[in-house]
Amino acid sequence: MSILDQVRKTQFQDNMAGFNPMETINILLSRLTDKEKDVVKRRFGLEADSKQTLEEIGKHYGITRERVRQIENLSIKKLKELQELKDEILTAERVTAQLLEQYGGVMEEEFFLENILNYLDTRDGSENALLFLADHIFSDNINKVKQDKEFNHLWRMDSVDTNTLKEVIGEMVALIENHNKPIKLKDLLDNFKNSEYYSKNREKFLSATTFLEATEEDIDKVLESYLRVSRRVKSNLFDEWGLISWGTVQPKKINDKIYIVLKKSGQPLHFVDIAKAINETRFDEKIAYPPTVHNELILDNKYVLVGRGIYALKEWGYEPGNVANVVEQYLKDNGPKTKDEIINYVLSKRNVKKSTVYLSLMNNDNIQKNDSGKYVYIENSNSDDSSAVLNSDNQ
Repeated sequence: MSILDQVRKTQFQDNMAGFNPMETINILLSRLTDKEKDVVKRRFGLEADSKQTLEEIGKHYGITRERVRQIENLSIKKLKELQELKDEILTAERVTAQLLEQYGGVMEEEFFLENILNYLDTRDGSENALLFLADHIFSDNINKVKQDKEFNHLWRMDSVDTNTLKEVIGEMVALIENHNKPIKLKDLLDNFKNSEYYSKNREKFLSATTFLEATEEDIDKVLESYLRVSRRVKSNLFDEWGLISWGTVQPKKINDKIYIVLKKSGQPLHFVDIAKAINETRFDEKIAYPPTVHNELILDNKYVLVGRGIYALKEWGYEPGNVANVVEQYLKDNGPKTKDEIINYVLSKRNVKKSTVYLSLMNNDNIQKNDSGKYVYIENSNSDDSSAVLNSDNQ
């Protein structure tokens, strides 16, 4: 990174250290009448978490909704024309622009707020204060763009090339589609930077970073920001990126939620605990009930019952069937095994007691000991060739 880039980053950090959105708002509002100030605060939630409607404010003052709207518009116009406070406005706008520049000039709204609030000493009211400044006070150099079919709510600098933004997002979405399952962000970005598109358009893309000497970290920050503004993709609970239509990214069905909870846990869970985890994760407002979860687990073969009410993912290596089935398949695949080897294997696949495995060995006509004292599987205990099987220790 160049010395100039380092200076710019240092300046940004210094500017952020002295930036207080609510303080800026209070200075601006001090130029309004008491009524104008109160209407603006209520309307944009500048002293509360929630914003009030025109009707709510109208009822408070005993005036019409239209009159509230007039007061709101007049107040905003007065604030934008305050020449004596241009420095305060420009300082707030400059800090906002400097952060946006680090991310290619465009950031999804929640991502922007999350980043800028991390720098502030106090967060009280800062979020709504920032939104008000961007929406109504800043110049056209910074635009707050509302969500549409293609993009989430975002903040964008006027200099951003929208066509390049769409192209880059399109290329990364294509990589995700070809991968055909969610992918870690680092892997996705590495794949993109190794693509033919990136090699041909690298210089055009690098201009979006605003750095004279962009590092790999700078480039990755811009790419991640581009991903976040798209409504076609999203990250899941594992910080993997996938199409928003995929159940493993934005689950809607109870089965998708079960799968994600189990995968996130990394270990078998009781169906009651799975339902509890789904409700705690709050994928949406729908409540997951244990009986419903249990039915899904029973009906879908990607889940394996490994104990009383405890289920695992088949992709973890668990095989369906009871303990006897597991023992038989193990011996079929691996030949003669000692009692301890069989017990240890079954316990890695089923949540049962050792005694249960031993009883399964004792009460299974298809399993017998050979001359070496190891257990073997025989297709038919009455077969004339059974003695040969029992005497073989290497099948």
